[in-house]
Amino acid sequence: MLIGLDVGGTFTDAVIIEGHRVVSSAKRRTTKDNLMQGIGEALDAVLDSCDTSKIEQVTLSTTVVTNTIVEEKEQVVDLYVVTGPGRNVDDIFPVSPIYLQGYTDHRGIVVERTSTDGVRGIAHMVQERSGTDLAAVSAKFGVRNPQEELSITEALQETYNTISNGSLLSGSLNFPRRTISAYFNSAVTPVFTVFKKNVEDALSARNIKAPLHILKADGGSLPIEHMVSRPVETAFTGPAATVLGLSALGAIGNTHTVALDIGGTTTDISLWKQGKPLMTKNGVSIREYPSAVRSFTVTSVGIGGESVVRIVDGEITVGPERVGPSAALGGNEPTLGDALIVLGHARYGNVELATQSLQQLAYLLQANWKHGECEDTLGNHNSEKQCIHNMSALDVAQLIVKKALETIQHGIDEVVQAENKRPIYVVADIVNPDVFMPAQIVVVGGTAPSLGPSIGEYLNLPVTIPENAAVANAIGAALALSTIELTVHVDTKRRLLVIPELGVKQQTCTLKRAEQVVERAKEALGEEALRLGLDKTQEVEVISIEDFPVVEGWQSMERLITVKVQLEAGVKNYVE
Repeated sequence: MLIGLDVGGTFTDAVIIEGHRVVSSAKRRTTKDNLMQGIGEALDAVLDSCDTSKIEQVTLSTTVVTNTIVEEKEQVVDLYVVTGPGRNVDDIFPVSPIYLQGYTDHRGIVVERTSTDGVRGIAHMVQERSGTDLAAVSAKFGVRNPQEELSITEALQETYNTISNGSLLSGSLNFPRRTISAYFNSAVTPVFTVFKKNVEDALSARNIKAPLHILKADGGSLPIEHMVSRPVETAFTGPAATVLGLSALGAIGNTHTVALDIGGTTTDISLWKQGKPLMTKNGVSIREYPSAVRSFTVTSVGIGGESVVRIVDGEITVGPERVGPSAALGGNEPTLGDALIVLGHARYGNVELATQSLQQLAYLLQANWKHGECEDTLGNHNSEKQCIHNMSALDVAQLIVKKALETIQHGIDEVVQAENKRPIYVVADIVNPDVFMPAQIVVVGGTAPSLGPSIGEYLNLPVTIPENAAVANAIGAALALSTIELTVHVDTKRRLLVIPELGVKQQTCTLKRAEQVVERAKEALGEEALRLGLDKTQEVEVISIEDFPVVEGWQSMERLITVKVQLEAGVKNYVE
């Protein structure tokens, strides 16, 4: 049996999957002041009469890192950078960095070595001023030769308890992105460490001894012990859980699909081509800073089942704020959920309370609109249509849903336009452009059954709402395959092989061709999977191959080869 947990902004979902079936599911409110309370309640609900000895794995998708970053509650971090010659980078990082002398060139040759004694002296002065025990280190071209970064990290260990290293987090060339990843990785480590212990204690208290995995932004899962050194990769796992849940439920197909996850606070929008979700090109942005964290391309709009409804300047607004539960559940302000209840699309809570809250909105609209003006039920001025003093709670509900649909459509339009404006890098895409044109909508999330059909009608597209749509994220977490990524760079002239994510540098490499480097990368990936206790028989995906000639003396005799591989992301099996 597998347990999946998804800690969302409004609800915490839990499922137990046995074989190909969801045998138990639960949805409980996320308790933001004490996340473990909501997690514990969801766990207890699905574990009722369950033999915990049969549980094989628990996989968690959590907002703890995302919330820490979004709410700007991360810890202070001292950021050390080795930039070598080039532009000043003060303005591109969340904090002003500490510059260290040194330089490694694009071939991985150390042109100027960084003095570790100097680093120790600087670190003591910097740490006394900042008072933090968190640091991050990043060097330009560190992925071509990680030794300088590792030496600096070793020197800083005398001063700091937690140090994140840019090249260990990403093997890709992009110094600013790696640096931002390293900074935020250290910044969220304390909150992640506490969260990890709390979850482990909660499982232990329920006699669950199964391995605990946590979902990453790229849709893979890894043992939580491993993720303590790279918690930044657990940011934005909610969208990743959605994508995996959609895959598991088998609702996508091969047409151009817009997938919506409508929760209590937001609607997440993802695009799918040929049955596969679109990924970010280089990495997800953390706040306004582009990072090296790989993620699905998912955009959120502020519409959810508990989006608050208010009157602003005489007009109805829906979201983006959420202030509490719907009026039907005892909340103080009307929500989109109340409108869906009044329309009969949703069946929960107290219908009378929902109706009263919307009728009160009708009275407020009457007070705000000019005397003698009339409005029809869709908010269109027309003196011959229904007058405002006749407007009912049902009319207001229709207006609220229309406003929500307009927001969702606007979000979809923006995402589709952005996809169709993406730069083209491959000649085949120029010859046969694959313009994204939505052919269907797939809707999951707690609000999917009540709002999904209206979305289809509004957009004039077929809509699919799969079974177990309300807990799709937890299903995606439970079934997530373990995923790790490695980069292997070979300089044939210097006989140098580097695997930056592992801190490996070999100067006796005899590999000469790209296909040989691919095989070496697959071998290294298998070894690392075995070390982490993962299934090394899982399919290996070659993400990219770069093969550049080194031209010297008008001849090309040597090559620079870079190969990226990963254990293929996806789900273990499909839910029937």
